[in-house]
Order: sequence, then C-alpha cells, then structure tokens
Amino acid sequence: MKSLLMLLAILGLAIMAHAQQPSCREGYRQCQAQDKASPFYYRCGGGQWSLYTCGNGYTCNVGGGTGAACVPSAPPIRQPACIDGQRRCAGPGNDGIYYLCSGGAWKIYTCGNGYECKQTGPLQAVCSASAPQCQTGTQRCGGQWSGQYYSCDNGRWQQNSCNPGNRCVNIPGDLINCAVGK
Repeated sequence: MKSLLMLLAILGLAIMAHAQQPSCREGYRQCQAQDKASPFYYRCGGGQWSLYTCGNGYTCNVGGGTGAACVPSAPPIRQPACIDGQRRCAGPGNDGIYYLCSGGAWKIYTCGNGYECKQTGPLQAVCSASAPQCQTGTQRCGGQWSGQYYSCDNGRWQQNSCNPGNRCVNIPGDLINCAVGK
C-alpha cells in the first residue's frame, strides 16, 4: 500500500511537472508569416508567445540560433528621376530657367539674358531668343495717380517709382513724367 501511494505521488508530481512545461522555448523567435515578408514575429518569454514588430524598414527572416531575426528589408528598385539629356522648362514666370538631366538627377540652368526656355515636346526644351515685351527706352505709368512706372530695358519691363509724394503722368512719345502732388 505504501508503495502504491508512493507511486501515485511520483506520478502526480510528473503530471504537474509536465503541466508546467512552457509551450515554447525561452528566448526563441518565430516569424508570424512563414511564406511572405512580414515585419511581425513571436518571441517566447515566460513560456508564452508574444507578438512583436521588427520596426520600420525591417522584416522577419527565418534562421539563426534563436529561430528568426529582424533583417533590413530589401530596398525598392530605384528608377532614375530622369534620363541624361532630357530638358524641361521651369514653368510660367521662369522664362529663362530650365532643368537638364545629368547623372540621373535634374539640375537647374538659365538660358541667359535675352533668351527664354521653350518646351518643344515631352522632356524636350530649347533656349531661344525671347520676343521683346516692349521697345527699349519706352515708359508707362503703373496706374492712374500712382507713383509707380515701368521702363523698358532690353525688351523687358522694369518697375520703378517716382519720388515720394509725386505721381506718374504719361506724356506723348511713350514717356512718363513724375509730377509733384496728387
């Protein structure tokens, strides 16, 4: 009888010990998705699996001494921003400025004085002599009773001002006069 009780006690301890066995190996890692790249993995701690994330730019990879590891994600295949030799104008209001592709990147350039950028096709542009906006030497007032006026210099209007307290008056011959008072 004593031996039967002793056997039951040992058997009971064995069953309890087996019940307390952890469901995973301490410190072991396992990727959440085995068949595709995933930033998630499980880590064993205290006999239980807990879900973790590798962090931005990393994915779980099967292998290593602890079962899995976070490794840098494969960088995306980077296409060049442009193809060398392509040109494009900078846009409205930037008549003499253009971009030229060099080394797979856009670089900014200017056409030079008296030239403007003209788009001739998709990613094709040329610098050509700009049509004058005005005839050099002509002047115009900026508005009635205004002290502002414009003078034409090399085919482009340049803004100017009369002395404080004076107003601009158009006079014959495409000229202006800054008159005293308003």
